[in-house]
Amino acid sequence: MNGIVITWPQLLYISLVLILFYAAELLLFLRKSSQKKSKSPLDLQEQVELREQIVELQREVETLKVRLAALLAQQAPQSAFSADISDGEDDTPYSQAIRLAQQGADAEKVSAVCGISRGEADLIVALYRTGSPH
Repeated sequence: MNGIVITWPQLLYISLVLILFYAAELLLFLRKSSQKKSKSPLDLQEQVELREQIVELQREVETLKVRLAALLAQQAPQSAFSADISDGEDDTPYSQAIRLAQQGADAEKVSAVCGISRGEADLIVALYRTGSPH
């Protein structure tokens, strides 16, 4: 019979190649499974860090709420002051700004209360400040 003849050394080489192939495949499988396991604690650690960040942000929001309430409370007297100085509802921002300047308000306050630009408020305060000639 003319067939394929495999000698013992050739059979050993083929067996050795197959064993090495399966060993490499096993190592790759073990490496992937160890990477999955090592990712789990990192995921838990990331979750803890995210929860800490959330708590910190909640504290910051509460602090900002308190500061906003304080600013609004501080702004309320200024709004009352601006309501006191207006004679009529058809008052223009510029006539209101002139009255504020005559009462001694600074340009920043005039600009904020009357809704005019800072440059306009500076000019009005410079022209109409109490004690300055018209």
